[in-house]
Amino acid sequence: MKVQVFNRNFVLLLIGQAASMFATVLLKFTVSLVILDLTGSAAVFGMITSISCLPPVFLSPLAGVLADRKNKRNLMVAMDGMYCIMAILLAVSMSIHNKLLIITVLMFLLSIISSFEAPVVQASVPLIQSKEKLVKSNAAVNQVSMITNLIGPLLAGVCYGIAGKNNLTRVQVIFLACALCFFLAAYVETFIKIPNVNIRETIGLQTAMQDFKDGIHYLLKGHRYVFQAILLIAAFVFLIQPLLIVGSPFIVRIVLELNPAFNGLLQASMGAAGVLGGIMAGVISDRFKTCRIYQLFLIMGVSTAVFGIAILLNISPIITYIVFVMIGIVIYVLAVMAGIYVISAIQQNISDGMLGRIMSFYSSITNAALTMGILLYGYLYEKYSEQLSVIMFVTALLIVGISCMGKRIYRHL
Repeated sequence: MKVQVFNRNFVLLLIGQAASMFATVLLKFTVSLVILDLTGSAAVFGMITSISCLPPVFLSPLAGVLADRKNKRNLMVAMDGMYCIMAILLAVSMSIHNKLLIITVLMFLLSIISSFEAPVVQASVPLIQSKEKLVKSNAAVNQVSMITNLIGPLLAGVCYGIAGKNNLTRVQVIFLACALCFFLAAYVETFIKIPNVNIRETIGLQTAMQDFKDGIHYLLKGHRYVFQAILLIAAFVFLIQPLLIVGSPFIVRIVLELNPAFNGLLQASMGAAGVLGGIMAGVISDRFKTCRIYQLFLIMGVSTAVFGIAILLNISPIITYIVFVMIGIVIYVLAVMAGIYVISAIQQNISDGMLGRIMSFYSSITNAALTMGILLYGYLYEKYSEQLSVIMFVTALLIVGISCMGKRIYRHL
């Protein structure tokens, strides 16, 4: 019976995800340090990072088809197995002369593999948990992600410092450790039992295209409120996440002219806020109603306006920084909670045979929104740095307006 949140299958999934996510964060952060040391160029680093962000936008729909038609456990095992191979190849590349090209290719391949991960995991959780436990289950998965994102970069920085940037062959040890974590994740995942839904041994191009069309038709005709909810969350991702991702280092270093250590403290605060948001989402899940999700975004909009006021008042950099940290924590906690509740609501409103495709649409649309948002806010911060308060007020107004639209939509989920 699917009664307890931490049943055997879900615990195994969490362990596998913890090992896999930790290795992924450790690997990607180490690679970023290697690239910066090899090139000394932020532009090259940004270009390589941008290239690695493209596959999830385009491949997530295909990932959804596979998640619905193939054994989800086997897909997870296969992905971590391929991650393991990539980590070993990265270790080997440290001894090759033309490292940068090989690293770029391998990071692109890793991004292709990761495009399939979120839809498969998100489609698996509802099949091993009861509907009433989905919020707490998604909160637990989110906690694993947040904690690994806190610990991974710290450990990577320490290990990379010990290995030494002038002797990259020592970095091979870090990549091999990642490979071991991926192998352990794949091994644990072999013991997960996930009910088979709509399994097909072979999937041709015609079948994949038809499944994709069926998923679109399913959203537009039978579940338009789910589709509208996905578009709404994409709009918030477009406005809120880039505001912090691009804004944090820019505001701290360029606008406030503070020491880089302040940016590190801000990033740590955001990470802790993410963990707190996951905890709160799980704790109040039994009392929180889906129709109230819009209120979380409403508070985010008001918080953004408050920071705009702080900038407009032209108070001291330290006080402005403190306000920014507090506002960032509030926004990040609420954003994590809202994300968990929206994903859970979507999972509860779609059939098991459509889980992979719908969650892949969710991933694809939100990834595209995030990419476009980062480009937009990068331009706005660069072009209108003197009108930073205007950027905050306009963003706040848009968030509040979209929140009001969500009041009607979330009521139907």
